[in-house]
Amino acid sequence: MQNIIAKNYPRKRAVLSLNGKIDVGVSSDIEEVFLESLNKDQNLYFVINMENVEYISSSGFRVIIAMLRHLKENDGDLKLCCLSHSVKKIFHVIELTSLFEVFETENEALESF
Repeated sequence: MQNIIAKNYPRKRAVLSLNGKIDVGVSSDIEEVFLESLNKDQNLYFVINMENVEYISSSGFRVIIAMLRHLKENDGDLKLCCLSHSVKKIFHVIELTSLFEVFETENEALESF
């Protein structure tokens, strides 16, 4: 799980900072860290910081979309921040920009809750 750093904040907020390539192997780790933060720490508002993400595969998108759906069903939310140019381009190409709120900085995303 070296590709994921989880940090808790007041008011049931958490930031998951992802690093490197987000592929099928890392996707299951993301889901595990997310569920632990959700269940153990009772967080409902998540920011995924993608500043250091070089690549994201379809399995990476799948887990992020599943997280968003789960949170929305439980009155929570998920925001993205710090997308690199290449990752932002992928989000546009596969038309996911309307599904997620994207912020330039982690602080802006946290304060949006």
